[in-house]
Formats: sequence, C-alpha cells, structure tokens
Amino acid sequence: MLILADDVGQDDVDGYWGTNIVEMPNIRRLQSKGVTFMDAHASPLCAPSRYMLLSGNYQHRGEKLPSTWNFFDGRNQFRAKQKSLPELLRRDGNYHTAMFGKWHIGLKLPGGGTYNKTNLVTGSNSNWSEPVLQGPNDSGFDYSYFTASGIQEAPYTFFRNGYLETDLKDIKFWGKGQYMTEVGSSHINRKGEGDVAWDSTSYNMRLVNETIAFIDNHLETRIQDPFFSYVALGAVHKPHSPPIHYFDGSPVAGVYRDNHLDMLHEMDKVIGSLVDSIESRGIANETIIIFSSDNGGVWRDVDTWQKALRGYKGQITEGGHRIPLIFRYDEHFPQGEKRSRQMVGINDIYATLADIVGIKVPNQSAQDSVSFAQYIHSEENTNGLREYLGTWDYKRVDGKQIMMSSAIRKKNLKLIQYHYPALQLELYDLNEDLGERNNLLQKDSHYWLVQEMQKVLKQIGPCPEDTQGKFTLVGGARKGKRKNCSFFKKNPNRCNKYIEGDLYCNSICNRFFDICERMV
Repeated sequence: MLILADDVGQDDVDGYWGTNIVEMPNIRRLQSKGVTFMDAHASPLCAPSRYMLLSGNYQHRGEKLPSTWNFFDGRNQFRAKQKSLPELLRRDGNYHTAMFGKWHIGLKLPGGGTYNKTNLVTGSNSNWSEPVLQGPNDSGFDYSYFTASGIQEAPYTFFRNGYLETDLKDIKFWGKGQYMTEVGSSHINRKGEGDVAWDSTSYNMRLVNETIAFIDNHLETRIQDPFFSYVALGAVHKPHSPPIHYFDGSPVAGVYRDNHLDMLHEMDKVIGSLVDSIESRGIANETIIIFSSDNGGVWRDVDTWQKALRGYKGQITEGGHRIPLIFRYDEHFPQGEKRSRQMVGINDIYATLADIVGIKVPNQSAQDSVSFAQYIHSEENTNGLREYLGTWDYKRVDGKQIMMSSAIRKKNLKLIQYHYPALQLELYDLNEDLGERNNLLQKDSHYWLVQEMQKVLKQIGPCPEDTQGKFTLVGGARKGKRKNCSFFKKNPNRCNKYIEGDLYCNSICNRFFDICERMV
C-alpha cells in the first residue's frame, strides 16, 4: 500500500525535525514499526512528482517538460514504451492493482471530446457513456476511483474505472466560495463544473472507504495474488477544508489554529485508518506500507514553529522538495530505524519495489530509478546507491516555458543554479547547513567541484550534450548494436524507437531543444 500525501513536507510531519505543532500518533506509530528516510526528495511541484513516482523517471522523460496535469493537455505524461509501476507489477507479478484519489498527470476526454475550460463536462462534446482515456485504467491499474486534480479544480466529480460517476443531470457549475454540507464547509477555490453533491471535506474519508472495500474484495476474490494499492490523498492541498468530525466522531475542524493544521490532523487519522485496515486483517507481515508526499510544504504567512528547511513548495531549496518517506514491512524490515546517510528520490521507489518483489525493470522504463532495497535493511548497505540526484523547476514566463532553476546533489553537497533572469550559483554542505543559509561560494569558488556537478546536472537533465563515440541500443530491431549520433541524424524518426536518442543525442532527438537554447 502506497499512501501519497499532497503538499506535505518534512517540516509538517511529526517525528522528523521536531519543528511541527500537530500531533501525529499514527505517523509516529508507522515510524516505530518501519524505516524513516531523512534524505528523500521529489520535484518541487505535485504533477511532476506523481509521474516520477509511477514512471521511475525524472519529469523531462515524459511528454511535457513541466508535466501534464488535467484534461487540457489531452493526454497523460507517459510516453510510448514507458511501463508504469502498476503496469509492471500487474504484468510480471500478477498483482491486483488499484488507484484511489488524485490522478493529476493528464487525461483525455472520452468519445472525441474537446476541452472546454468553463464547462468541462457539459461543454466538451464528450460521450460520457465511455470512459476517459489515459487515466489509471490505461496505465496499469485494474481498478480506480479518482478525480482528475484532487480537490483543487474542476471537474469536481469522481471517476470509477474511468467512467464519470455523476449523472449529467446532476452536474452543476460551482462558483468560487464555501458551501456548508453535513460533513463540514466545502470549499471551491477555482470555479467550474462538478457533481451537485460535491464535498471537499469528505474527500479523504471517501478514499479510505474505497480502499478498504478494494482490500476486502481482493481477499475474497484474489487472495492467492498480491495487491498494490496507490492512495493519493487530497490532504493537505488547498482548499483546506477539514471535516467537522472524523469517522470515529473525533473532532477535526477547529482542533488547531487554522484549517491547514486541521488538515494535517485529518491526514494522520486517514493514515491510521489505512494502516488499521492492513493490521486488522492480519496481513501486516505480507504488506509493504509506504507513506510519502509529492513535494514540500506550502508557504504560510504565519508560523509559530521554527522550520528546519529553507523554502516551500515550488522552490528549489530543501523545503520545496524534501519529503517524508517511511517504509514498513513487518517481520521483513527493521523497526524504528532512520536512514540519513544517503539521499533517495521518489523516482527510486519504482526500482526499489521491483527489486524487493523480484521483477526486472524494463529496458526503456525507469531510466532514473535506483533501488535502495538493501539500504532499507541497514544504513551500512550503501553500495550501488545513487551518486547524484537532480531537481528542476520550470515556469511559464511571457508565454514561454523557462527552466527557472535546477539543483544537483553529490553526497552532502548541493549545487543550486538559478537560470532566470541571470545565472546565479549557490553551494551548500547539507550536513553542516541543512537550512541552506551559508553559501560556500561566497568564500571560495570551489571551481573544479562546481564544474563537475554542473556537467553531471546537464547530462541527467533535459538538455544533455551529444555523446561522443558509440553506445549500445537496448531496444528495437537493432537491439544490442553499437551506434553513434549519426544513426539518428540519418533518420530522425529513429528517435521515437530508441530511448538512446533522448539520452545521448540532444541536438537531434531532444523534444525540448528550444527550451535548452533559451537557458542562461
């Protein structure tokens, strides 16, 4: 079971740096029963991280550089031949796979529908008797109950196995505002169409019910097979709309100073319910439980605790992309231990799970995923772990996509490059300066180290230099043959057949070459 929180950084989570003010007994218990990773990272934004998690790739391996999001891109982020994690588990491990909650990596409207921002459901000319395309069920999941963008934007309705759950006559246009329901004060941050009964306050509890129903169905109908459930919570993304009470009648709204903290409080309760569903059915020693998040915590105008990390969601500093990550597997993994010697990425979960269950990662998938399975068992098992980890932040400026900043880790050192409007460099020793307050380049140039890190960052990023000499092709009719970039120059259509074109021949095959030319 993989539980993914939304907009939750390490500073938000009990048991990390001791800086939070929300009690989280269920997360504390999960930590006491599992392994907590102190140096885990995602993208600074949510949609790219969700693709990274399910693909094992950095975000620029997907269809769009800043990732795909809702229906307006007309497709999801996966490229041809990339196998998602659930697709791999289902195909090669006979896993029963299910997805619940926030999809957010792109969908295609059914029946030839065209995107209509104002009236996405009723004005799209879609045939809603058909399922949406390129959603969870087309990406390796046997079963799904999801929303396109969590609770943050239209359409405000669930899809079950790709089919619109709401009858068209029950679709209404929601204006921005707050609407009282039996559960609490439902919030609409961005106007748009959705279910007449839409209630953002009940979102996470609905996911709990659906997940438990799936587990029970699995134990009744496919108990001989393993299962993989991916639960992508709405907590704690805006709009922060906590329910009045949780399932058990315990209060949520008003427990803490503001709605954001109340949502963190509810998140812990949700995690408790999901973990209880595993424990109470006696399958804790057969089930890997993972808790993580998609990016760092959100900016707050008022805080009463001192944060350990600098920055927030959307920023290249640690507070923007350092995430909680906990693995629990009773009788298999250590209990109550922390891992802080090595960095891991959310994209590494792909290779790690494949390693644990004994499935080979496909050649043209998960290029940027490195297994840390042995590291889970002991902090001394660092052989084979990644040496570098890259992070990128893109924004649209004057109608053009711009790489705003990028960063690379080498062990404890982190180099940040701000590309826009002018190149600026920062270098930090995170062992001594986790808050990134002492830029080492203010005292010393560290010339050769910076040169090395910049070179690697360029090679693993969206704008690598062409590789000199020959390399081996891993797929297609010429698998195993050694070629150079002239192989792609002679026939650029080969770029779509061989992943090596993207990896090694930037000037010929790179789909983002125009962006690379604009980089400072």
